[in-house]
Amino acid sequence: MNQKTIYIGVLNQGNIRIELASMVNDYTHQNKYRLLITYPDEKPISNNRNKIVQDFLYNSDADYLLMIDADIIPPENLLNLADFQKDIISPICFIYQKNMVAPLVMRMNPEGTYGIMPFNGTEGLVEVDAVGTGCIILSRKVLEHPDLKAPFMNEYDQDGVKKYGLDFAFCRRAKKAGFKIYCHLDYACQHWVTSDLKKIYESLVMLNK
Repeated sequence: MNQKTIYIGVLNQGNIRIELASMVNDYTHQNKYRLLITYPDEKPISNNRNKIVQDFLYNSDADYLLMIDADIIPPENLLNLADFQKDIISPICFIYQKNMVAPLVMRMNPEGTYGIMPFNGTEGLVEVDAVGTGCIILSRKVLEHPDLKAPFMNEYDQDGVKKYGLDFAFCRRAKKAGFKIYCHLDYACQHWVTSDLKKIYESLVMLNK
């Protein structure tokens, strides 16, 4: 069997978590897959992601594209997700928003908005409606699909107000094109963010009331 190739794009703006740099170096020694690694720092983020896609499609013969944001530290066994041979698959990632930490394991609500999919953490591989793109593996088939040209673009309503960000807009278009989206709950990323300690303190106080 031919060894699969994974193109890894580590998105950054000049700074990368040292733990991530160490993890990427560890991936190069696992020898399970042939790896092509880049550290693109284009702005804005949509431009960066779409340029990565172009480079993946036109300047490599890689089977999968793995994108990792500079503030994400993925698990040591992350590359094993390619073994599932899914077109779109992500480890579980977390965001800190509105004084809350939330997992990016999303389902579409009837009114057309995304909500967190309920789970207890023991489900393993689950099909979802959307995941974040902070750490995501995409097959070449997805990115070659004609309906997913320029895959990472925000969606706006008729008043010019952003309705869906890059990640959810991509997932919407991918599902419309017929692709399924998966998250594996046994694979979890760390996500380092800059936070206001006052807000965190206030959140903890509210939780303890």
